[in-house]
Amino acid sequence: MAFLSKKGQNRNPVTRDILQLAITDAVRKSDPVCEPFVGVVIERTAQSTSASNWAIRGVKFGKADREKSSRALNGIVERMQREFLLSEDKPPSEKDAAKSLGQKPPS
Repeated sequence: MAFLSKKGQNRNPVTRDILQLAITDAVRKSDPVCEPFVGVVIERTAQSTSASNWAIRGVKFGKADREKSSRALNGIVERMQREFLLSEDKPPSEKDAAKSLGQKPPS
């Protein structure tokens, strides 16, 4: 079972605020009817060897289409749980935030 312990090591650490913002942004961009999507609340969970250490605790749909937003959210969360681990909550610099999300850091 040693191969299971390496699965989570490829995930990038990211703060709760950045992760919540990234998920919200991705849902809004998924479909025009999802643009009014307000956001999500992330909670830390116990991490097993193959699972992420975070989950969605709450969803704020606003005036977005709930069905389409939920479908988009499910796919986005599934992908991001493979890519990101919830790090300690400390204010990130803009450079660290961009790096965590795989974006080009500001110059």
